[in-house]
Amino acid sequence: MTVRRGMCLSCWLLLTAPLLSAQAAGPGSLVLHAAFSMSSPLPVEMPGPFLSPPDNVVRAAFAYLGVPYVSGGESHQGLDCSGLIYRVFHDEAGLDLPRGVQALFKYGPPAASPLHIGDLVFFDTSADALPAAATHVGVYAGAGAFVHAASEGSRTGVIVSALSNSYYRNRFLGARRFVQWRAPVLSLTLTDNFRSLVQTSPFPSREELKIRVSNGMTGGGPLDLTVLKDGVRVREARIFPSAQRPSEISLVPDPGQWTVRVSRIFKGRELQNVSFSVEE
Repeated sequence: MTVRRGMCLSCWLLLTAPLLSAQAAGPGSLVLHAAFSMSSPLPVEMPGPFLSPPDNVVRAAFAYLGVPYVSGGESHQGLDCSGLIYRVFHDEAGLDLPRGVQALFKYGPPAASPLHIGDLVFFDTSADALPAAATHVGVYAGAGAFVHAASEGSRTGVIVSALSNSYYRNRFLGARRFVQWRAPVLSLTLTDNFRSLVQTSPFPSREELKIRVSNGMTGGGPLDLTVLKDGVRVREARIFPSAQRPSEISLVPDPGQWTVRVSRIFKGRELQNVSFSVEE
């Protein structure tokens, strides 16, 4: 369960990272496409409008950043690599996963390519020339990064590292998926004040996107929801959301620049504007 070397990445640099591709030199084929997530890899105190079930696991992992490495640890006082995985999956997904790295690797169903946030990524960090047995594990956070508890190297404890780093790429064994990916949701809660958001991490095409609008304003009434692609209107809907019963529409966006606007019908006052990009 040791890591001999680790390259810690800045979460802020990864905020605008493009989709990455890499080919592993070991037995595992490593193909990276950043599954869309507002939390991959943003600081956990910056919630975004896009939500999916694996987000809870990734956010929980980020909450442990900086916690020291402690063999056998599984708390904020100290963690080892499988202890981090056990803690976040137990607390956020209600799963009691095996505690050891090799047991996790053997127990979990293989993750289909491309990797999605919440997937577990496994490495052989022993001194052997060729990767053979899983000795280290982390959780994939999107944009080619993973969160893990490193025991050795320039940085130890819970850190963020790049899968494209040659050290990890050459020792990659494979990935396992314990929390299934589901369609992302653009969840908007309207307030009395106008809000504009720009999502900088690209959303992959051919994934269904649900747009869910809840009314958190002091007043009700019908609203207009407009979806634009590259500045051209492609979808309009009259919605009647409440705090208890949000309104939803679904679409499968293709590559381009997208904007979702919600406006009052009376005088057309804009309430919320969210922009995001879609890539192949």
